[in-house]
Amino acid sequence: MTTNEFIDYFKKTYRNRTSSFFSGLMIMISDAVALFCCVGLAFFIMNFINPSAINFRSFIYYSVFFPIILVIFYAGGLYPGILLSPSEEVRKMTIISFFCYFGICLALVFFGEDNETITGAIAENLIKDSDTWGVICAFLLAIPISAIGLPAAREFSRHIFGKFHFYGVPAVIYCTNDSAKEVVNRLIKRPDLGYKPAVIIDSAAKECYMNNGIPVFPDSAEILETIKTLKIKVAVICDFNGKRKPIMSSYRYTINISNHQDTYTSSMHLRDFGGILGFSATHNLTKRWNLFLKRLIDIDLCIIAAIIVIPLSIVIAIIIKATSPGPVFYGHKRVGKNGKYIKCWKFRSMYKNSQEMLEKILAEDPVRREEWERDRKFVDDPRVTKFGKFLRKSSLDELPQLWNIFIGEMSFVGPRPVTEEELEKYGENADYILTVTPGLSGMWQISGRSDTGYEERINLDTYYIQNWSVWLDIWILIKTVWVVINGKGAY
Repeated sequence: MTTNEFIDYFKKTYRNRTSSFFSGLMIMISDAVALFCCVGLAFFIMNFINPSAINFRSFIYYSVFFPIILVIFYAGGLYPGILLSPSEEVRKMTIISFFCYFGICLALVFFGEDNETITGAIAENLIKDSDTWGVICAFLLAIPISAIGLPAAREFSRHIFGKFHFYGVPAVIYCTNDSAKEVVNRLIKRPDLGYKPAVIIDSAAKECYMNNGIPVFPDSAEILETIKTLKIKVAVICDFNGKRKPIMSSYRYTINISNHQDTYTSSMHLRDFGGILGFSATHNLTKRWNLFLKRLIDIDLCIIAAIIVIPLSIVIAIIIKATSPGPVFYGHKRVGKNGKYIKCWKFRSMYKNSQEMLEKILAEDPVRREEWERDRKFVDDPRVTKFGKFLRKSSLDELPQLWNIFIGEMSFVGPRPVTEEELEKYGENADYILTVTPGLSGMWQISGRSDTGYEERINLDTYYIQNWSVWLDIWILIKTVWVVINGKGAY
């Protein structure tokens, strides 16, 4: 491919769209709809609890504040919303919406219907058919609803928008040989991330060729001038061995990614040692207050979930008993925090003689034996009952682990509890992973579960431990719902 052919290719593929404006606008519209729904749900709940305290439809009058909230979102760096740290995005949306809702409540208290500083049609609508304190309670209720609803709406919107050509920004990938392989594959696989590889510049390439449908060019002044002509604004630099100075002066945004990801902390802080710069990171799950807060959230979620889980568990238990002989529950021996053994409870999804079946499979089927030695599970496990397959696909088999969470052996979010045999695959990372309480869900579970290898699983667990925050837990729980619905990696 020549540079002229690349220009034609780029214009045809991206239609000269190099700005993130339209992508940011779509995310903003999604946020506006989510705000409307979150506040509306809070008003509906308050109206359901006490119909005389508030008129459900009156929340429409308060939509006059939504554009102001969106402007504050923009000022907080939430747009265009491409490649934001998930925990940082949840944190900003929650804190901003909290202060906005709280500000509306203060306005209602200090500038009530008798105060002449609020006049005209807007003031009349704000107090129409509603009690001031009922409205205040509704907005306070909207705070936790928005903490979940706003990030969830964004996650859903990105996955939907990512399927269309109008979403995302073209980016130039700079690499040497295969140094950008994982990054390119991730961006192709995850269009919701927002950056689309338009061209790859390989300092080791001798001629132009295609890689996964993306043109690859050798590093040259000609291709750089062509990129400038097309006004591509983003460069992603992945262990590039060529000259970097022209890159830094030719793009509006540059992102440096190293293949040596030995530090996974996304919240590093700059420190100045008398003119020598360093970066600091904190292992948040070693702080007592954080551990207490995480435990408090686990208990609260268990109590809330019990309202649905207990009756659902009774139904599942009846079906298990009716479809196959054996116990309803199965306690699998796992290694918990600090190497302590725990019984990880599940609904039984296998036949009663599953252990004898496993021994026979490993003795007679070399292909399955190799799969078992590699992953410690089968993609199509003959030991699983018909109803058990449904339980596993829907992840309902793991509902009894709420008991493990309630008694403190597990958390809602954390590294997946491992078997003793699996610890060997963790190598020198085993002790580090075992410093925290294992979780029902986590980074590994929302990133493909059984479709990911142990090396990636270790990296994801390490990332979680080094980056823990309440906001990251909220994001993981939101992603967990999405993954369970899709059934990805569950078998």
